[in-house]
Amino acid sequence: MDDTPAISPSLRPATTADAEACVALWVAACADRDGQAFPGVAERARPKFDRSTSWFVAEQVDGTLGGFVLATAPGSGLPSDPTDAAVLGLLAVAPAAQGQGLARALIRHVTDQLAELGHTRVVLHALLDNAAALRLYESEGWEAVGEPFEHSLLGRPMRTYGRDLPIQEVVGLESSMRRAGRAGHVEPSC
Repeated sequence: MDDTPAISPSLRPATTADAEACVALWVAACADRDGQAFPGVAERARPKFDRSTSWFVAEQVDGTLGGFVLATAPGSGLPSDPTDAAVLGLLAVAPAAQGQGLARALIRHVTDQLAELGHTRVVLHALLDNAAALRLYESEGWEAVGEPFEHSLLGRPMRTYGRDLPIQEVVGLESSMRRAGRAGHVEPSC
Protein backbone atom coordinates (compact mmCIF):
# COMPACT_ATOMS: atom_id res chain seq x y z
CA MET A 1 0.00 0.00 0.00
CA ASP A 2 1.33 3.40 -0.95
CA ASP A 3 1.01 5.72 2.04
CA THR A 4 2.18 8.83 0.23
CA PRO A 5 -0.35 11.65 0.43
CA ALA A 6 -2.39 11.96 -2.78
CA ILE A 7 -1.92 15.72 -2.82
CA SER A 8 0.98 18.07 -2.31
CA PRO A 9 -0.44 20.61 0.12
CA SER A 10 1.10 23.97 0.73
CA LEU A 11 1.98 23.75 4.43
CA ARG A 12 3.20 26.74 6.37
CA PRO A 13 3.60 27.76 9.99
CA ALA A 14 0.40 29.33 11.26
CA THR A 15 0.13 32.82 12.70
CA THR A 16 -2.31 34.36 15.15
CA ALA A 17 -4.16 35.74 12.12
CA ASP A 18 -5.07 32.12 11.23
CA ALA A 19 -6.69 31.33 14.58
CA GLU A 20 -10.32 32.20 13.85
CA ALA A 21 -10.28 30.47 10.45
CA CYS A 22 -8.83 27.38 12.14
CA VAL A 23 -11.49 27.48 14.88
CA ALA A 24 -14.20 27.76 12.20
CA LEU A 25 -12.68 24.83 10.31
CA TRP A 26 -12.49 22.80 13.54
CA VAL A 27 -16.19 23.43 14.21
CA ALA A 28 -17.13 22.52 10.61
CA ALA A 29 -15.02 19.35 10.60
CA CYS A 30 -16.45 18.24 13.97
CA ALA A 31 -20.02 18.89 12.77
CA ASP A 32 -19.30 16.91 9.60
CA ARG A 33 -17.85 14.03 11.65
CA ASP A 34 -20.68 14.06 14.19
CA GLY A 35 -23.59 14.76 11.85
CA GLN A 36 -24.44 17.91 13.80
CA ALA A 37 -22.81 20.87 15.52
CA PHE A 38 -22.43 20.75 19.29
CA PRO A 39 -22.35 23.87 21.47
CA GLY A 40 -19.05 24.55 23.17
CA VAL A 41 -16.74 23.11 20.50
CA ALA A 42 -15.28 26.49 19.46
CA GLU A 43 -14.89 27.66 23.06
CA ARG A 44 -12.95 24.50 23.97
CA ALA A 45 -10.65 24.85 20.95
CA ARG A 46 -9.71 28.55 21.19
CA PRO A 47 -7.36 28.36 24.23
CA LYS A 48 -5.24 25.68 22.53
CA PHE A 49 -4.10 28.18 19.91
CA ASP A 50 -2.57 30.36 22.62
CA ARG A 51 -0.62 27.37 24.00
CA SER A 52 0.61 25.89 20.72
CA THR A 53 4.23 24.87 20.31
CA SER A 54 3.75 23.62 16.74
CA TRP A 55 0.93 24.86 14.53
CA PHE A 56 0.69 24.50 10.77
CA VAL A 57 -1.96 25.27 8.19
CA ALA A 58 -2.46 23.71 4.78
CA GLU A 59 -3.59 26.03 2.03
CA GLN A 60 -5.47 24.71 -0.96
CA VAL A 61 -4.62 25.75 -4.51
CA ASP A 62 -7.23 28.52 -4.36
CA GLY A 63 -5.67 29.88 -1.14
CA THR A 64 -8.44 28.71 1.19
CA LEU A 65 -7.73 26.83 4.39
CA GLY A 66 -7.68 23.10 3.67
CA GLY A 67 -6.64 21.95 7.12
CA PHE A 68 -4.48 22.55 10.14
CA VAL A 69 -2.68 20.73 12.92
CA LEU A 70 -1.74 22.05 16.34
CA ALA A 71 0.42 20.55 19.09
CA THR A 72 1.04 21.75 22.63
CA ALA A 73 3.80 21.14 25.16
CA PRO A 74 4.06 18.17 27.52
CA GLY A 75 1.75 18.60 30.49
CA SER A 76 -0.88 20.49 28.51
CA GLY A 77 -3.19 17.54 27.88
CA LEU A 78 -5.03 15.22 30.23
CA PRO A 79 -3.75 14.31 33.70
CA SER A 80 -3.40 10.69 32.52
CA ASP A 81 -1.08 11.62 29.62
CA PRO A 82 2.60 10.69 29.93
CA THR A 83 4.31 13.71 31.48
CA ASP A 84 7.02 13.81 28.80
CA ALA A 85 4.67 13.69 25.80
CA ALA A 86 3.77 16.64 23.60
CA VAL A 87 0.06 16.72 22.76
CA LEU A 88 -1.34 16.72 19.24
CA GLY A 89 -4.40 18.68 20.35
CA LEU A 90 -6.20 19.58 17.12
CA LEU A 91 -6.17 18.16 13.61
CA ALA A 92 -8.83 19.16 11.10
CA VAL A 93 -9.29 18.92 7.36
CA ALA A 94 -12.02 20.77 5.49
CA PRO A 95 -14.82 18.33 4.66
CA ALA A 96 -14.37 18.97 0.91
CA ALA A 97 -10.62 18.17 1.17
CA GLN A 98 -10.94 14.93 3.15
CA GLY A 99 -9.75 11.63 1.72
CA GLN A 100 -6.87 13.17 -0.23
CA GLY A 101 -4.00 12.55 2.19
CA LEU A 102 -3.98 15.99 3.78
CA ALA A 103 -4.45 14.74 7.36
CA ARG A 104 -1.55 12.32 6.88
CA ALA A 105 0.67 15.12 5.53
CA LEU A 106 -0.24 17.37 8.46
CA ILE A 107 0.46 14.65 11.04
CA ARG A 108 3.82 13.84 9.49
CA HIS A 109 4.77 17.50 9.31
CA VAL A 110 3.93 18.30 12.93
CA THR A 111 5.53 15.12 14.33
CA ASP A 112 8.70 15.85 12.35
CA GLN A 113 8.80 19.34 13.83
CA LEU A 114 8.12 18.07 17.34
CA ALA A 115 11.07 15.69 16.96
CA GLU A 116 13.25 18.56 15.70
CA LEU A 117 12.25 20.53 18.81
CA GLY A 118 13.54 17.67 20.97
CA HIS A 119 10.29 15.94 21.91
CA THR A 120 10.58 12.16 22.08
CA ARG A 121 6.90 11.27 22.56
CA VAL A 122 3.54 12.62 21.44
CA VAL A 123 -0.04 11.72 22.33
CA LEU A 124 -3.46 12.53 20.94
CA HIS A 125 -7.01 11.80 22.08
CA ALA A 126 -9.39 10.18 19.58
CA LEU A 127 -13.05 9.28 19.58
CA LEU A 128 -13.37 5.51 19.28
CA ASP A 129 -16.24 5.81 16.79
CA ASN A 130 -14.06 7.83 14.37
CA ALA A 131 -12.91 4.77 12.43
CA ALA A 132 -11.23 6.70 9.59
CA ALA A 133 -9.10 8.72 12.02
CA LEU A 134 -8.14 5.62 14.02
CA ARG A 135 -7.04 3.82 10.82
CA LEU A 136 -4.91 6.84 9.90
CA TYR A 137 -3.30 7.09 13.33
CA GLU A 138 -2.55 3.37 13.52
CA SER A 139 -1.08 3.39 9.99
CA GLU A 140 1.27 6.17 11.15
CA GLY A 141 2.52 4.16 14.14
CA TRP A 142 0.24 5.47 16.89
CA GLU A 143 -0.71 2.93 19.57
CA ALA A 144 -3.50 2.90 22.14
CA VAL A 145 -2.37 3.99 25.61
CA GLY A 146 -4.41 3.25 28.73
CA GLU A 147 -8.10 2.56 28.95
CA PRO A 148 -10.96 4.25 27.06
CA PHE A 149 -12.67 7.17 28.79
CA GLU A 150 -15.64 9.44 28.12
CA HIS A 151 -15.30 12.68 26.16
CA SER A 152 -16.29 15.42 28.60
CA LEU A 153 -18.36 17.39 26.06
CA LEU A 154 -19.75 14.71 23.76
CA GLY A 155 -20.15 11.85 26.25
CA ARG A 156 -18.69 9.36 23.73
CA PRO A 157 -15.85 6.92 24.35
CA MET A 158 -12.38 8.01 23.40
CA ARG A 159 -8.85 6.86 23.97
CA THR A 160 -5.36 8.23 24.15
CA TYR A 161 -2.98 7.19 21.37
CA GLY A 162 0.76 7.76 21.51
CA ARG A 163 3.92 7.26 19.56
CA ASP A 164 7.60 7.68 20.08
CA LEU A 165 9.38 10.22 17.93
CA PRO A 166 12.82 9.71 16.43
CA ILE A 167 15.56 11.24 18.52
CA GLN A 168 17.18 14.06 16.59
CA GLU A 169 20.96 14.23 16.78
CA VAL A 170 22.29 17.20 18.68
CA VAL A 171 24.46 19.34 16.45
CA GLY A 172 27.63 20.79 17.85
CA LEU A 173 30.58 19.89 20.03
CA GLU A 174 28.87 17.28 22.19
CA SER A 175 27.52 15.31 19.22
CA SER A 176 30.92 15.47 17.50
CA MET A 177 32.56 14.13 20.64
CA ARG A 178 29.95 11.37 20.90
CA ARG A 179 30.73 10.30 17.34
CA ALA A 180 34.44 10.33 18.19
CA GLY A 181 33.83 8.10 21.23
CA ARG A 182 34.53 10.76 23.85
CA ALA A 183 31.03 11.38 25.17
CA GLY A 184 30.89 13.09 28.51
CA HIS A 185 34.39 14.57 28.32
CA VAL A 186 34.54 18.18 27.22
CA GLU A 187 37.78 20.14 27.56
CA PRO A 188 37.41 23.45 29.37
CA SER A 189 37.63 26.47 27.10
CA CYS A 190 39.91 28.52 29.36
